[in-house]
Amino acid sequence: MGHNDPQCYNGNMVERKTEIGIRKIFQGYCGFVLVYQLAFVAYTFFATRTLYTPSFLLFYINLGTFAILFGYLSWVWLEKKLGSLYFPIAILISTLVPTYSTIFFWPLQLTDPVTEIVFRSWYLLPILIVPFTLTAWQYGYKIALGFSILISFYDLPFIVFEIDSLSLEMIQMIGVPILRAIAFGTIGVIVGMLTERQRHQRRKLVQANFQLSKYAETLEELAISQERNRLARELHDTLAHTLSAQILALEALRLTPPKDETELDEILSEIIENFRKGLAETRRALKDLRSKQLEDLGLKQSLYKIIEDAASKANLETDLEISENLMELPDEVEDCIYRITTEGIENIIRHSFATRIKLRLLQKHDEVIFTLSDNGSGFDPKDFNNKEKHGIKGMKERALASGGKFQINSNPQKGTKIIVRFEVNDDPRFSL
Repeated sequence: MGHNDPQCYNGNMVERKTEIGIRKIFQGYCGFVLVYQLAFVAYTFFATRTLYTPSFLLFYINLGTFAILFGYLSWVWLEKKLGSLYFPIAILISTLVPTYSTIFFWPLQLTDPVTEIVFRSWYLLPILIVPFTLTAWQYGYKIALGFSILISFYDLPFIVFEIDSLSLEMIQMIGVPILRAIAFGTIGVIVGMLTERQRHQRRKLVQANFQLSKYAETLEELAISQERNRLARELHDTLAHTLSAQILALEALRLTPPKDETELDEILSEIIENFRKGLAETRRALKDLRSKQLEDLGLKQSLYKIIEDAASKANLETDLEISENLMELPDEVEDCIYRITTEGIENIIRHSFATRIKLRLLQKHDEVIFTLSDNGSGFDPKDFNNKEKHGIKGMKERALASGGKFQINSNPQKGTKIIVRFEVNDDPRFSL
């Protein structure tokens, strides 16, 4: 995400990456200081016809410092090389060098040493204010407050050391670094809090954009899934039914010719076989179209979609519950649950005359339990084999093939309940 990646801000001065634009601002500040100092050098030369006196030593130290800083901040390669150390080095150079060179190379000799120290401290104010503000912007108000103490109270020991006796005037002098610290601290708090608020809003914006992109992807997947389902229904209601009807018509036609018409019988058998192959391919294509929803949306969203479609299609009341902490299920288990759900709800809509469907997918201790129930007409389990309920047999076979235990409970006029249990500990495919 670049230099201003919101996730890179962790409140640590060493690890935080440099904000976009802060290097350019710092470089521009150093450039303006250089222009001012070079103009002063030119004026001094024309006025005094000399470029060096002992009193100019501090001036040349600062001139060299800001020239080095300007070059340092212009070297983009260094920023990539030093990483998170790049900006702190610039801050330290811009503050420590002017501060301590002012202590040791101050050119003015005033009669009162305390007044000289105070004058010297105010001289540094315009030099330090910009680096300090950039520090608050980059690292926040907490580090800025600590930094303000370091750069504001450095001269307090010198003032105290020079005081012979405490007086009202001396107390006012001692208050100078304190006032300067308060001013720096206030600026640091304002800039730091505004910056932190901006970063927080930036993080929220990034999260919102991410969520919007996920929503857009989900909507696209839903649209694709709905189109597949629509195509599957149309193929099922048209082509599959037409092929089935043609097969039945040809089977009836094969029974009508005389028995000695073997050639016609062979032709009819071949046509019927071709129709059956076409029907099988159609059903396979329908299966692929419907299973794609599981691949696109995942198991949870697919179950929600099936229940939603059932509610709108058959005007059913639906009740769906899925464990929030549901573990990652193997693909064949997810496919088993998805297939049993689609087959079971299709049977409920066509045959049970139910008004309510309940679906549960819960994880309890060492089991994942799938339950599908309705309040429809139900049936007598004793007549299960006699009635040739192939759909339920297919569900049972699918559950057993996926490592599950299949159970069905039903009573006439009391509805039907399908239960499939998957043991977690006994199956190494499950991920805990």
